[in-house]
Amino acid sequence: MTSFWKKIDLKLSFKNKLSPTMIVLLEEEERNGAKVANQFRYLIGAAMTVSIIANLPNIDTVWGYAVNFGALFFYFVNTYIHAYILRCQYEYWVKKYEYISIFFDNFLVSITILNWHLLKGEGNPNFILKNPVYSFYLLPLALSMFQFRIRLVLFSFLCFFFAHCIFLAYTFHIGSPIGNDWYKYVLGDELIVTDAIVTRPIIYFSLAICLSYGIYRTILMLKRLANAEAQKTSLARYFSPDLVEEITSQPDVIQSGRRQKVTVLFSDIRNFTKMSESMDPQDLSTFLTGYRSGMTKAVFHFGGTLDKFIGDAVMATFGTPLPAGVPGLDSKNAVLAAKGMLAELKKFNLERESEGKPGIEIGIGIHTGEVFAGNIGTEERMEYTVIGDTVNTASRIESACKRVSAHLLISEEVWEEIGRPDDFRQTESILLAGKEKQVNLYKWSEEV
Repeated sequence: MTSFWKKIDLKLSFKNKLSPTMIVLLEEEERNGAKVANQFRYLIGAAMTVSIIANLPNIDTVWGYAVNFGALFFYFVNTYIHAYILRCQYEYWVKKYEYISIFFDNFLVSITILNWHLLKGEGNPNFILKNPVYSFYLLPLALSMFQFRIRLVLFSFLCFFFAHCIFLAYTFHIGSPIGNDWYKYVLGDELIVTDAIVTRPIIYFSLAICLSYGIYRTILMLKRLANAEAQKTSLARYFSPDLVEEITSQPDVIQSGRRQKVTVLFSDIRNFTKMSESMDPQDLSTFLTGYRSGMTKAVFHFGGTLDKFIGDAVMATFGTPLPAGVPGLDSKNAVLAAKGMLAELKKFNLERESEGKPGIEIGIGIHTGEVFAGNIGTEERMEYTVIGDTVNTASRIESACKRVSAHLLISEEVWEEIGRPDDFRQTESILLAGKEKQVNLYKWSEEV
């Protein structure tokens, strides 16, 4: 029997399809659901007490009182034992007792039905199958839904079905009046066999399937919500909050790669290698965290995408995953973000100087052009990024900042797109690494 339910567990379990975090959350909700179901049992017990009291005029024997109130007493005892096990968290018994409790509840309902047959059935076994107490079998079936465990719902149905089969066998063995008149079936003492055998089990089974499917849909919904939140958390490291909402509402945007025009920004700390050699690892980590925080803030403020950190270097893109609808807007945002990064750097340096530490300098290079943008990597590790000559050119423009003593350099293409502003001066033509021709670069003059 144990191996049978283990096989059922494997077939009905969704845990092998869930993430470890989702499994932990689901198991926690199963435990919480068991506690909630146990609390509802007290409410149901109170309702059954009212029902018994309302039917006291029909209980005219000591045996009748003993069975009805005895069943109610053991129902509350079972509820208390289950609550005690849940409260003390006896792991061995927590899940096992859930099956015991469901079986015991169905057993008490069966005893009560049989008792009413003996009290008022007048020897007609059809009184068992027509007893309104039959609806009480729905209670353990409904309570099992709270725990998000389909197998408990199906086990509860099997308990009902087993009891129903026993009552049918008893009814046919004793010999009950059988007919096809619906009026006599409902208000008389006759039994329509096909209805007794088919209808009620089908109704209860349909309810069990509905409850099971409801649990299944709930778990799928929780999985989708968890995946969406995890995706948002992951995307929030690279995209601005507004872009995260847009991407999660249109997931195909980053799933499929494509060629598009993008403005790429590179920044780098001057003499970082020499500086980091003399720093304690913990201090270096704190330094980079504080520095990157300011740089990321500036990038996100102007709708940029943080492509990656490469040591002390920052690579950001503008126009990903979707280009701006206005020509040149991505380049304008990139330049504004670069100026914002330099403003953040000033704040960062003031904090360092207040602690008696030297300030740092950075160089920023910006270029615009066509790239391939999309998810790149393996199934185990995918990364949304951009690749192409535009990326390489932006990186080399950043490196050229040292040669022309600039904090911010932009390519001629960017300068044209942002409207040829006066606060950028053309430098001498420079031959970038890997290029055959010299290019015109424009240096931001902070004094203007």
